Amino acid sequence: MKDDVNTIAQPPLSKTSAAPVPLVLLPGTLCDERLFAPLLSHLDERLSMTLPIDGDDPVAAARRLLARLPARFALLGFSLGGLVALELALMAPDRVVGLALVNSNARARAGDAPPHPGPPSAAIAALAPRAFGSARGDDGGLRRLLEDMAATFDARTHAAQEKLAAIRTDKRPLLAGLTMPALVLGGAQDVLCPPTLQHELAEGLPDAALVLLDGVGHFAPLESPDDVAVHVATWLARVDHAAASANLPSTTRRTGDEMTKAATHDQSSQPSATNEGQQNGAVLQVERRDFTELVPTDRERVQGMQGFDPIYTDIVDYIVRCTHRIWDERDVGLIYTHYTHNCVAYTTMGTMYDRETHIRDTIQRLVEFPDRRGLAQQVIWRGNDRDGFYTSHMTHGQGRHSQFGMYGKPTGRTFLTRTVADCMILENKIYKEWIVRDNMGPVIQLGLDPHAYAQDIAVRKFEAGEPIMEVVENRRLLGQYPPETDADTSIAHNDGEAQLLRDLHHIYNKRMFGRIHELYAPNCQWHGPLMREYYGVAAVLQQTMRLIALIPDGFYVPQHICSVESEEGGTKYAVRWTLDGHHLGYGPLGAPTGHPLFVMGVSHYHVCDGKIIDEWSVYDELSMLAQIKLAALQRAAG
Repeated sequence: MKDDVNTIAQPPLSKTSAAPVPLVLLPGTLCDERLFAPLLSHLDERLSMTLPIDGDDPVAAARRLLARLPARFALLGFSLGGLVALELALMAPDRVVGLALVNSNARARAGDAPPHPGPPSAAIAALAPRAFGSARGDDGGLRRLLEDMAATFDARTHAAQEKLAAIRTDKRPLLAGLTMPALVLGGAQDVLCPPTLQHELAEGLPDAALVLLDGVGHFAPLESPDDVAVHVATWLARVDHAAASANLPSTTRRTGDEMTKAATHDQSSQPSATNEGQQNGAVLQVERRDFTELVPTDRERVQGMQGFDPIYTDIVDYIVRCTHRIWDERDVGLIYTHYTHNCVAYTTMGTMYDRETHIRDTIQRLVEFPDRRGLAQQVIWRGNDRDGFYTSHMTHGQGRHSQFGMYGKPTGRTFLTRTVADCMILENKIYKEWIVRDNMGPVIQLGLDPHAYAQDIAVRKFEAGEPIMEVVENRRLLGQYPPETDADTSIAHNDGEAQLLRDLHHIYNKRMFGRIHELYAPNCQWHGPLMREYYGVAAVLQQTMRLIALIPDGFYVPQHICSVESEEGGTKYAVRWTLDGHHLGYGPLGAPTGHPLFVMGVSHYHVCDGKIIDEWSVYDELSMLAQIKLAALQRAAG
């Protein structure tokens, strides 16, 4: 019997030019990859991986799986695997582009449901008599297969699976949010997940097809593999069609064996260099993980890292861990193995041209703030180990001013500041870096006079003969022409990055500030210099215009952009930019002086459903103030 709850126009089954969406399969209790072997034999052209479910908590299990998966994938879960598949799809609906639930359900476990007895062999003995439908109920081969699979599990793993099933929560109220193409497949004679639960699932999912197989019980993939393969293939065709229509990035073709090895971290071969989009699913993300999860001790490499120290499992692990080792563990000498001898670092206060200067600067800061800590907030990146990586690493630095140093006599006060370091990295070494630190924040928080402090910086620069470059025409306006209509999107790597560059050009260079109302979500949040935190579109508008008002002839130039798909949903972008002009407006720097001003900044954006929901912008008002005072000294000197 086949019962389609929703009438769905099926796309043609012919192959498209895009690579098929990868398929991820999650088995059920006491089952392994043998459960899906008959199905996968019909899907030879499909990249697939079967992953075990680890742990006794469904949310934690889903999170661990998500860290190992591609950027986009179709997800099929059987029984217990279906419960985890639901958690995973709800956690990352932008990455799960298709969802199939086989012999599963969305309810919490019934309070009177008896647990399966242990050990695993006893559980199978209790389950087998009611596991299969009439079509295969007397098939001793199926029972032996269940017993063989169960024999590979120990009592601890079985107990964890039972606990996971027991503590699951009711997902029925959340099903409407899963809008990807879905398949609900079950057996008409399944006594563990009966047809009423399958109807319930299909009715709750907005784009679901329901299939109930006659004479089939709880193990549809084994009892009726040919029929299951036909319906799964039809569902995958819908998934491929939807992904192609949405222009979702495809995955580089790899064999099923290669994909499975990458997923299970086969130690016999390290992952090879691939493109950014393929890697995003496996690489760590910072925002929702505790620090111990970001620097794991038992994680195999999930990304090509040729030439990197063995301790690093992916590029995010590298940048977070080596920063912690150098700054928090005080192993400053690691700079010798993590920076090239001629590494150039561009900062808001000047440029460092060699490794020894990095070491001296690090030691000075650590001595002045002995309890300083840098808390990783997010890492946005692109690249590979062959061509090199680019990372944009945002941190919150905090500490107490307890020793004499660049800020003078100890004040005993604490500070909190935001920094973004953009790094170019090849084979374990950073060879170019841009460090944008909000230096004005600590000056104010430590109770220092910003103007006096900036004056001291300017005097030192003046005495060292450091010039200020006077750019009379920054080329934003060519003669009497208005600003360029179109943004330069040559640095973009995908359509999302190109569109963001266009929007920023309209706002900053064309001064079309009204675009902010279209681009930002009503409940957006803006995180700015001096640790300012503002909410709503009006606040973003005011803070954006505040910067341009200081430099009304400023020309905004994006220098680099990269993006990653976010586990929180949507996409996160990092844009490194400059703003070049003159101090012609009023603001926190004092009355207009007409002196040249150059601003280097980095902004991170979180975009969901086409709207910016968070912006983090870092630039240094202290550097701007010091530039003004240095220009005044140079002008006074003739």
